Amino acid sequence: MPLTFQSLRSSSRGNCLLVRTDRANVLIDCGLGSMKRTRELLNKHVGNPQAIDALVVSHMHSDHISYYPLRVFEKEGIEVRVHESCLSQLKERHFNGYGFDLLKLKPFGEREFRVGDLTFQPFEVPHNPFFPTYGFIVRYKNIKAVIAADFNDWEDVLGHFVDSDFIFVESNYDLELLRLHYNPNSQFHMPNPETGRLLCRMRSDSRKPPHVVMLGHLSLIRNKPQIALKEIEHRFRDKGIELDFELLAAPGLNASEAVKIKASESTTTRA
Repeated sequence: MPLTFQSLRSSSRGNCLLVRTDRANVLIDCGLGSMKRTRELLNKHVGNPQAIDALVVSHMHSDHISYYPLRVFEKEGIEVRVHESCLSQLKERHFNGYGFDLLKLKPFGEREFRVGDLTFQPFEVPHNPFFPTYGFIVRYKNIKAVIAADFNDWEDVLGHFVDSDFIFVESNYDLELLRLHYNPNSQFHMPNPETGRLLCRMRSDSRKPPHVVMLGHLSLIRNKPQIALKEIEHRFRDKGIELDFELLAAPGLNASEAVKIKASESTTTRA
């Protein structure tokens, strides 16, 4: 099996991403509202939950990790990886007074770590200042995948996206729909135009295009897949940059297609 990515859920109602190889099944985030829903999702897309090697958590907001999935992971003996700076928040916000004495909790720091044949390099992204938040460069053989949501400013993390073979990136809201349905928490997320600017800079600075880019964490109220996709396409046309990769948008409440990621061929750097 090649490196495969699938968004199982991607919205403020719950986020859960799956990265797979022949030797590893890793979830990134799992913020679901019940043990039953968690088990149903895992049974449908992974089969046996015990086949999951680890859950890697980006930050402590409840749409990315919550009490009920933790109960399932403890029962199934699944390793849970959170950044060392988030340990106290995990216990305060999501343990709900339950001991979790058997939870296989394994913190990570700034250095890369391995799960099976996958290497994860965490990098901090700007989001809510009270919640340390991390994106991940995932490496498999000669493939580089970048997974980053949630965040609201890309300039200091641009370098992590350059020369990637696959990107999953937040494109949270449309500016006009935000005006119609204002939410103060949107300041912690990235609007479609900024995601477009990030992807244009990524492509200009890269020697090769990614194989696929998937937009994620679209607001169910303040965005629509077709709006987000058109905004990115418009940004590339406006900058005179060829959009030479497949561009997808993750569904909010359902699973995306499974994307088989392959290494992209090198090309000349874009102007």
